Amino acid sequence: MITSLLHPTPHMKIMVVTSHLDSMTEELGDFLISYEGLIDFSLFPGDHQSLTHTAFHKTFMIKDYKSSAGGIPRDYACIIVQDVLHLHESPRKFLELIYRTLLNSSEIIIVQKNGSMSIAEVESLLDQVEFRAINAISDLIDGYEVIVAKKMHMWGNGL
Repeated sequence: MITSLLHPTPHMKIMVVTSHLDSMTEELGDFLISYEGLIDFSLFPGDHQSLTHTAFHKTFMIKDYKSSAGGIPRDYACIIVQDVLHLHESPRKFLELIYRTLLNSSEIIIVQKNGSMSIAEVESLLDQVEFRAINAISDLIDGYEVIVAKKMHMWGNGL
């Protein structure tokens, strides 16, 4: 379960960046509701189920795979990127902009179908953008690879 990777706090705010809304999103909403948390969505082109939940907050409709995920600097305690990174025209720039939207000491969780992008390539991109404590988890979600990294308050990209 993706929720096992979260470190919830009251009023936690996360963003889900995805090419498809699915049951994972509903699971996140159910989990965060007890913490009075919020979920913002950044929806890239794809197949999106119609979901409603009291934890759902804002939705950014992204027009193409050249664009950023939206959001404002230091707004999110966690960002989950689901099946977008391997499709984006400029994955490094995409991750740099996500880095800025995270609070210090927050995490990015990349969820992607097995084989869509090599784990080593994703880890390298995260490292280049100054994410630290990078870990790959291959058996958390059937058919998916999960890579978790942390934004540390340090030199590098500032914010």
